[in-house]
Parts: sequence; structure tokens; C-alpha cells
Amino acid sequence: MDDRPDNAPIRALRCADCERTDSLVTNLRPTSRIAIPAEALVGFPDGVPRVPRGLSRRSLLASSAIGFAAIYSAAHLGWESIWNAAVASADAGPQNCLVCIYLQGGNDGLNTIVPVGEYSAYQSARANIARVLGPSGGGQVGTTTMLGTGGGLAFANPCVSGPGNNGDVKGFDTLYGDGSGGAGSDLAVFPAADYQPPDLSHFDSRDYWFAGALEQLETGWLGRWLDSFGSSSNPLQAITLGSTLSKQIRTSSAPVCAISSLSSTAFQIQGTSVDANLQVANLASVPFDAANVALGRSRSIYGETVEVSNRLSGLNPGPPGTGYPTDPSGLVANLQLAATLLGAGLGTRVITIDWGSFDTHGDQITTQDPQLAVLSSALAAFKNDLIGRGIEQNVVTLVFSEFGRRIASNDSAGTDHGAGGLVLVSGSSVNGGQAGEYPGVAPNEQDPNGDLVPITDFRTVYQALISEWLGGDPTAILPDGPFPGIQRYDGGTNLMK
Repeated sequence: MDDRPDNAPIRALRCADCERTDSLVTNLRPTSRIAIPAEALVGFPDGVPRVPRGLSRRSLLASSAIGFAAIYSAAHLGWESIWNAAVASADAGPQNCLVCIYLQGGNDGLNTIVPVGEYSAYQSARANIARVLGPSGGGQVGTTTMLGTGGGLAFANPCVSGPGNNGDVKGFDTLYGDGSGGAGSDLAVFPAADYQPPDLSHFDSRDYWFAGALEQLETGWLGRWLDSFGSSSNPLQAITLGSTLSKQIRTSSAPVCAISSLSSTAFQIQGTSVDANLQVANLASVPFDAANVALGRSRSIYGETVEVSNRLSGLNPGPPGTGYPTDPSGLVANLQLAATLLGAGLGTRVITIDWGSFDTHGDQITTQDPQLAVLSSALAAFKNDLIGRGIEQNVVTLVFSEFGRRIASNDSAGTDHGAGGLVLVSGSSVNGGQAGEYPGVAPNEQDPNGDLVPITDFRTVYQALISEWLGGDPTAILPDGPFPGIQRYDGGTNLMK
């Protein structure tokens, strides 16, 4: 839907297609659902157990499910074959992985990465929501200049570390560093990536981004990469964290899956610090009358469950990483789960996450800024979590939205659908800094509808991720390629170090 008309009645209706802005596939059902045994997270130290039928109670408990995976595959895959394939993939050695965070609704890049080099034009276009230069104060949100941009760009302060900003010790600023792409400069920023001409419908635009093509395709761009270069037997190679598959990893033949969550193998009592495992073990050890067969069986089962839980805790791949912000929205929980899965050695190459509510037609400051604070802090904590697991060097994170917002704000202190979305790529292997050209917000730089004129095609980013990180020929994956290469502010042409 094109929402360019700017009057109140139309604004009230403009987001009939904003009701649902996630990347989930709605016309595809999983071919099967499999239990995820606790021992999968520690690489099956005793080997992959056989199909549950015929197992002893102790073996069954040892393989107790801590979650379930919805499998999407062209061919039927058995439980045992899936886990054998996952173990075999892991045995091949570390491989480069990609985590995709999709910001639902169309994030306003201009209030995330602020064009301070054209501040007068920026401030004039959106006076009711504009950031101010320098520190925040007096009820106004400030900016922190980004090095390596010639003074042209700045982070909005909710994205940067420190009290009064995101409230954390890390943020986009600590990931970005000096913007040189050297050591410690690990966040690449594309201020405005999109396609031409822009389509400002959530449905159409997000489908183009997920497909990596300006046409309706059944498969996602990462799904096609998996069909060409992935495993034919390991659905854990690509995981959507959620109940339904993301279009990004929809394939023609390669197996993929969706996982909502994983639970603990231990007994727990919510809201207390009591060691529930110890209490259950004590109860299980209380003598009982030999004539009471049912009580004996019950205590035996509880005792064996505690025994298995205690044994697995010694093999734990690590507790959820610390240092994450408080976050009831689900991003932190999903990043912690992503770190656990990536560290488990299951042959996972791709993880997708949908998050947020960035369709800020009104009251944008109070809606967008808390999310930017969580995102910046959580992304930095995710990096530290991966470092603690010894795998950070093999993981790159892509953050994107389906489009940006209009240059001018509206009368509701918000912004409407526009062209040129912000894209971030993070990781110690990433050539940090300003990785894409900034198109400008001055009236003579806008398109006839008051939008940015994006210079970076979003498929340029995908092309670089395939050729420089995941591996393979991008022209075999992305229709209409090849696309123009990376054009960094400093003249460089590489996305990766």
C-alpha cells in the first residue's frame, strides 16, 4: 500500500496492511515435528540414541525432550537420521553462520542514524521528532557523532552506551568503534538500502527483502542458498526462532526448521532460590512400603529424572549469556537461544528472528527509542555471549527492516512509510564503518514524493554476504544480479575484514 497522501482520514486507514508485519510463511505446514533431546545441546556425548520405541525408562529420560522442532522438508526424515546428520555436520568443523534480525514494521533509519551533516534540512523536515546535536537533555534526544563519516552521520543516543543513552556499558558505538574497519570496528552501517522504485506496502516490500528479488517467489534468498550449498539431511542447518518458518529460509528441497523455545531439564520452583532438584531427590530417597508398587515406581522415576538432570548439567553448553538488558519483548530470549543453538554444534548455518514494532505512524519517540535501546544493548551482549562460547568469529548478524520512513514527520509526531531502510551488519569478521553511501535529505536530494533516493540496493548487501561470508556464487541465488558492489565511505569495497 502506498501511503503518500498526507491527510488525517487517510492516515487513520493507511495501515490496513500493518496488522501483520512478520516474515512467517502462512501457506506451508511442517512435514513433521521432532523432539529435541537435552543431550543434543552437548553433542550427544554417548552417541545419538535410537528411536525412542523400545528404550528403557532410564534411556528415555536421558533423551527427554527440552523442546520441539517443526521440520520443513521435501523428503521424510526420521528422528535418528536428523540427529545423525546434525552431528555429522558439526564434525565437519566450524562454518560461517548468519543470524538475521528483522525489525518488523519499517524502522525509521533517519532517527537511528542521524544525518547531522545536513542537520538544518533534517531538523526542518521533522521538527516535532528531530534529535538534537550533542548530549540528550531538556526532554530532547541527542546524538553521538560516528567516526569515519566525515562528521556527516551520528548515532541517536538511545543506541549508544552510557547513562541517559541506552543505560548500558555497550551499544552500537562500542560495536562500531572508530569506523575504520580495523580491530574493534565491527559494525557496518548502510544508512539507506532499498530498491527502486520503492513499494511502500509492508506485504510487498518485506516479501521482496525475504525473497531477495523484486518478484513473487516461493523461496527465500537464504532458502535458495541452502538448496544450492546446504545439507540435504540436516534441518537444524537453518532455524527460525518462532512457531512458524520465516520466508527467508523457505527452500525448494533442503530441510529447515522452526523452534519456539527450549526448556530446562531440571525441576524448578518459580519465584524462589530453592534447589528443587535436591528437594525432589530427597523425597525420592524416602523409604516406602514394598507393597506399594505405584509409590515405588513414582519415586524411582523422579529419582532417575534428577539423576539425568544432574548428569546433563555437568555437560551443559553454558547458561544463557549474561550482560543482556532487561527485555520483556522477546529479543533477548531469542538471542540467548540463538547463542545456545549455535554453540551446540548442530551444524546450524542460519538463524532468523522477527522482532519489534517499528511502524511508528504516531508518537514515534516513545515507541522507537526504547526498542533502539534494547536492540543496541542486546546486540552487543550477543557478541559477548558468542565470544564466551568461543564461536563469535564464525557468526555475523544482519539487522534490517522492510523499508524506512519518509523524511518529513507527520502531525502525529510520527513518520509514514518511506524509502531507504537502515541495514546493520555486525561481527568481529565484519569490516565496520560506513559501508554504504548516504543519499541526503535536502529538498533537492529527495525524490518527487519526499523520500530518500537510496543508492545501495539491498541485494548488494546479500550479494556480499554470500560471496564473502556464506560462500557460493550470488548470481545463482539472487535473480537479476550481479548488483553493484559495496561502496564504503573510505573507498573500500569489502563487507568483511
